[in-house]
Amino acid sequence: MAYEAKTDWLPDDPINEDDVNRWEKGIQDAHKDLATHKNDMNNPHNTTKTQIGLGNVDNVQQAAKKDFDQHDQDQQRHITNEERAKWNGAQLSKITKDDGSILINIGQGYDFHSVAIGQKKTFTFYISSDAINAPPQAVRGIYLCSSSTSGEAMAMATDGGFWRKSLVNGSWSDWIKYETEEGSIKRLAVHTDNKDIHVTKSDKDKWNGAQLFKITNDVGGVLVSIADTDDFLERIVKAGKTFGTFYSTGKPTNAPSTLSTRGFFHFTSIDSNGNGTFGYVVAIDYKNNMYSNYVDGNSGWSGWKKYETEVNAQNKADKALLDAKAFVQENFTNPKLTVLTGTNAIQDARTSGESYPLGLTLMDIGQGNTTGYPLRYGIVKNEKYNNSRFTQYFYGTGNESGTYIDSTGVWIRHWWSGSGWTPWEKISGFAHTNVGTTGKQLLIKGEQQKVRFNRKIKDSHNAFDVTNNRFICPNSGMFLVNAGLYIENVQRYANYEMEIYLNGTIYKNIAHYRNSPANPSDSTQFNVGVYGAATVPANAGDYIEIYLYVGYDGDVQRYITDNSGWYNYFDITEMGGRNYPRF
Repeated sequence: MAYEAKTDWLPDDPINEDDVNRWEKGIQDAHKDLATHKNDMNNPHNTTKTQIGLGNVDNVQQAAKKDFDQHDQDQQRHITNEERAKWNGAQLSKITKDDGSILINIGQGYDFHSVAIGQKKTFTFYISSDAINAPPQAVRGIYLCSSSTSGEAMAMATDGGFWRKSLVNGSWSDWIKYETEEGSIKRLAVHTDNKDIHVTKSDKDKWNGAQLFKITNDVGGVLVSIADTDDFLERIVKAGKTFGTFYSTGKPTNAPSTLSTRGFFHFTSIDSNGNGTFGYVVAIDYKNNMYSNYVDGNSGWSGWKKYETEVNAQNKADKALLDAKAFVQENFTNPKLTVLTGTNAIQDARTSGESYPLGLTLMDIGQGNTTGYPLRYGIVKNEKYNNSRFTQYFYGTGNESGTYIDSTGVWIRHWWSGSGWTPWEKISGFAHTNVGTTGKQLLIKGEQQKVRFNRKIKDSHNAFDVTNNRFICPNSGMFLVNAGLYIENVQRYANYEMEIYLNGTIYKNIAHYRNSPANPSDSTQFNVGVYGAATVPANAGDYIEIYLYVGYDGDVQRYITDNSGWYNYFDITEMGGRNYPRF
């Protein structure tokens, strides 16, 4: 049949196998017609000499032989047989090389988009998979150029895969792979045979309305119904289920509520008679009160426990608060809880406890009071039941600005009519200090010398005096003292003793290092660590220092090393309490 041309192509129309076959058939038919016409020497078009400009030529006149030979040898006007091989299948717009091979090879690093737009014409190509904007496998194909902004690329891979890519209004689509019918059938077969993602009819029959542990019937109804004449707990135990839901009115014996309830139960074991032995039940009545009960196969049911709703719990809390306020207003009046002011306030800490009123009283202590309160400013709370049951608290003002860094803390003391006031005992706001050294410190042979701790790392109450290398106790009480020194030393006899001094007098030896090497040497150097700790009872204003006795052989001088606070340190922590008397 005659070739039928399709002249209404659009840029994104798909090209299928029938289109390509139609083109090939049209080209084949055209070649056959051309060959037949070329071999027809019978003037098929009835051309006359007048039509070709030979109307005035004598029919019998011939050119001279030399003119004919010259014409016959003219290679500009004649073509060779080799050229006819080329031209019989020629292309007005080249899409292959003259020998029919692929015209453009687009390899690694080359961009298919740039090549296609840059050619501005139709061409065939080969693209490797590592080219830019290439499909994920090597392909051969043709690019049909419509314009600089529209075109269609079609390509085939060695595995039979067919790829397509379109340029529409300057925008490229992705490479789209079209699968063969054979490939689709194979892939569908693999998917169909995958039992991991498909279920059988028996699976469906098992799952339709099913539960691995049956806690309701198949229509979602209640599994266990507890009748009015039942024993609630016995009915649950004899349900013969490890899990279950239930419905009950408030009438059965041992019901959790007088209202109807719904809930669930769970037993971890069932005995040979089908009765639950260990487990629990949870029930909720229609007013949202929740109950639980636990059964132990050995000891039986523990009893119903009721859980309040948030609203009920809040209502009870509100009622308890109102009841408490009413009780306080009824039983505690101003005479029993009083702020003492004016002449009623006792400003002198030395005043006998007998002079204080009964009950709870508050007093302001100010104006730089020096009569025996822990600080010069604060608040006193008195809790006096009688003259033998009287506790007094002193609260610091909490003012930590400027020089008032020690104004935070709480102290307590007691009054006993037979022995008077106990000493003040601090119960909060304790002091702590961490001090180090700076530079190397020469150790004088044969002397007891104070260690120059002069670098504050932390000092909560500004209690350390770096000019005198001492800690001044801000309060009376017990203090924990830790000290450590790292000393430059050589391999000779050495004796180092570290002591805590209290108010300039030795209080405790806390570390002792002595070494007498078998092979003394002034050139063998090794450092020595001396570390120790002890508790020190002290009064406010007492001071604590660290001393070191240094003894050694030879003339090589010894030094405290220039190390940071984890080698050379002086730590003091106020432990509270009071400075109890020594015996």
